[in-house]
Amino acid sequence: MSNKLIVLFLLTLIGISTGCKSSKITSNTMPAPSLESIQNFWENQYKKDYFEARGKATVLMDGKSTNLALHLKMKADSLLWAKVSMFGIGVTVLITKDSFFMINTLAQEYMAYDNNYLYQYLGYKATLKQVQNLLLGNAVFQSDKYRYQPDVKQLSGSDGIAINRIVINENNRIFRSVVTSQDTTQQAIIQYDAYQNLNNTLLPTLVDLLVQQKSQDLKVVLNYQTISDNAITSFPFTIPNGYRRK
Repeated sequence: MSNKLIVLFLLTLIGISTGCKSSKITSNTMPAPSLESIQNFWENQYKKDYFEARGKATVLMDGKSTNLALHLKMKADSLLWAKVSMFGIGVTVLITKDSFFMINTLAQEYMAYDNNYLYQYLGYKATLKQVQNLLLGNAVFQSDKYRYQPDVKQLSGSDGIAINRIVINENNRIFRSVVTSQDTTQQAIIQYDAYQNLNNTLLPTLVDLLVQQKSQDLKVVLNYQTISDNAITSFPFTIPNGYRRK
């Protein structure tokens, strides 16, 4: 597993949410939601303090497919921890509200930056909460940022230069979320193909992320095979002796 693949995968996993200058709206074949459905959609947002998932991630790039083991942990609006690996070798990431850390056991190196490092890739100053929302099947922004567009049967919201367009499914959760911004040359399309009921809340278990760029597209499919909302007491992150800082 190459360094390039690791970095590109992680930038997708943590919620690459930049966009192209075009305001083209993705075709929507879902039925138009009623006012009640939209109200239920906001009530159905995942609001628990913790989330943990284990499963696998499939990365498709340059016509090749790579399968990775995935372990994901979150504390709402506080911590995002992820480990992706192949045969035990890979990367561990820890993101806080103001910092980004990564250990790469393949290259025996680590990264430690404030979140300005991420902003150069994200295209706008996405908050940790917004990144978590993308992985949980929630709307990226708060509800008051959105308006319903009946002509395209979508919710459309904006925050600064970032724009999020949402297609609601028949269970009043997100089917497709498109995130763009006004001054970059890429966009992210996130499709939630399967959900599971966890303590009376539907959570995505199959997340299809497509990042479209000028030079190439990157597709990642996240398969959450086990999910939990139990309290998480450990987000292990220790830099081994001898690792060099990148």
